[in-house]
Parts: sequence; C-alpha cells; structure tokens
Amino acid sequence: MKPRDLPPSARATSFSTTAAQLAGVGRARLRRNDLCAPFHGVRHPSNTPPVTLEERCRAYAQVMADGMLFSHTTAADLYGLPLPASARGVIHVAAPRPRRAPRAEGIVGHRITIAASQVRQTRGLLIPEPAQVFCQLGALLAHDDLVRAGDALVQRKEPLTTLDELRAAVLDGQGRPGIRTLRQAIECVRPRTDSPMETTLRLAIVRAGLPEPEINYRIHLSAGRDAYLDLAYPALRVAVEYDGDHHRTDDRQYHRDGDRLWTIESNGWRIIRVNRSHMANDAREATRRVRHALTSVGRNTP
Repeated sequence: MKPRDLPPSARATSFSTTAAQLAGVGRARLRRNDLCAPFHGVRHPSNTPPVTLEERCRAYAQVMADGMLFSHTTAADLYGLPLPASARGVIHVAAPRPRRAPRAEGIVGHRITIAASQVRQTRGLLIPEPAQVFCQLGALLAHDDLVRAGDALVQRKEPLTTLDELRAAVLDGQGRPGIRTLRQAIECVRPRTDSPMETTLRLAIVRAGLPEPEINYRIHLSAGRDAYLDLAYPALRVAVEYDGDHHRTDDRQYHRDGDRLWTIESNGWRIIRVNRSHMANDAREATRRVRHALTSVGRNTP
C-alpha cells in the first residue's frame, strides 16, 4: 500500500491506531515501514518523524484521555521558559484527580488537583495556566532555575502572568511538592526582566552581599529619548549591562550599543559591561567589577 491508501488526515500527521482502524485501515497496514510508532498506539509517517518537543506532544495527544494535559517542564518549554538542559525533552502529562496518572513509555505521568479555569490551550495543546506551571516546577528545579523561570513569566515584554498571580498560586500551594523551594524562589522573582542571564547576574550580585539593583531602569536622555538599563543603582548613577552573544556577533547591534552607551555615559552614568566570560565561578569577576564601581563612587561595600 502507498501513503494515499491512508485516510487524508493520517498522511502527514500523527494519528492513533484506534482512529485509523475505525476508518477502515487494517492492522497489517499500520505495521508497514512507511509509518513509525513514536508512542504505543500512535503512528506517524516515517519520512517526517516527530522530533521537536511540540511535535512529540502532538503525537502523544492522539492517545491522551479527555481532561489530561501537558504539565511541569513540558508546559514550561511550550511557554518558552528558560530551563536547564537536563529538564528539557521529557514529556510530562498530568491527569486531574480523581483520574489516574498516565503510564506509557517515554511519558512521566502525574496526578494533580487543578480547576478547569486553570487550564488553557496553547497551539492546540492543553497546558496549565502559567502560575500553575510555575508551582509545578518547584518540585523539579533548583532555586536559581526556578527564579529564572519566574522572571521569564513576568518579563518586561509580553509577560505571561503577573507577580501577584505567582504569589497567590504559591500561597495556595500548601502541601505541594517543592513548596519550600517555591516560597524561597518567589521572594527573588522580579518583573520587567529581559533575559535569563540578567536574572543570573542579579542573583549573583545579591549573593555577593551587594545591594540589589533596579531592573530595566528607565532614564531620560536628550531630545526626549529614553533608555533602559539592564541593572541600575540610580542614586549612584551606576549601571550594569549584560552583553549577550548577539551584541558581539551582530555588527549592527554592536555599533548601536556603542552609541547608546556613549550617550548614557554622557549623561553622567558609569557603565559596567558584563559578558559570559565574567559569569564563571558564580560570576566572581562580574561581582568584583560591580563592587569596585560602587566603592569608587562612595558606596561602602563589604
């Protein structure tokens, strides 16, 4: 048989073997090598196997029972949150109580308490709302990884939720796995961030015993223009800017950054530029530079 012998809906996407058999496809046809089996009871054309997390989720969704949803780090990944490499690629599926947790090869099953109002659809896949995902991550992520995820949820551009909603969800999470880590992490989550590395730098600065800087502080420049500083000490007119790789590899961005920082310094600010090389050993070099700058403008730093 050729692919056209399959129902039209099964020729390019994942489908369940049960649905195919109900459509008249025989079992022998489902065992042909032009189809692969990403999960038990699922088939997909072999020439385009599901590779990305979203593709694999779509494949498994074909055999998920009603009410089940993708959860934990899988939902976080679908939201685009920063995660450690060790947490990526695993598919977590949750069943609302009183249903049983799903059990399947390649799937981590959970049994959770969640209201229908706390579930949303993203690109056709059911996942918990952002605040619930943050709470689920408390059982799987370390403190700093959890703060980075929380910061990303309430970031400056297109935030997915608010800090108040995150706090309310944690407050309502008594008895939840990882609740202690959640309570500690939520105290460090800050809105208006722009990148995970900015969060990492801020946490390192505070951990080094230095005052916590303000995030994306807006200053008014000449000619009615504004600029945002990654991290800033406004009273001391000291700013800390993290230069990601795109600042170095994008020639246009590089020159634009130079002009921008020159203008800011012309307005009386001192700029400390930090890049990935300064973040080694718990950001030792980055915090040393920040400490030196604060001391040089009269801040008494231990």
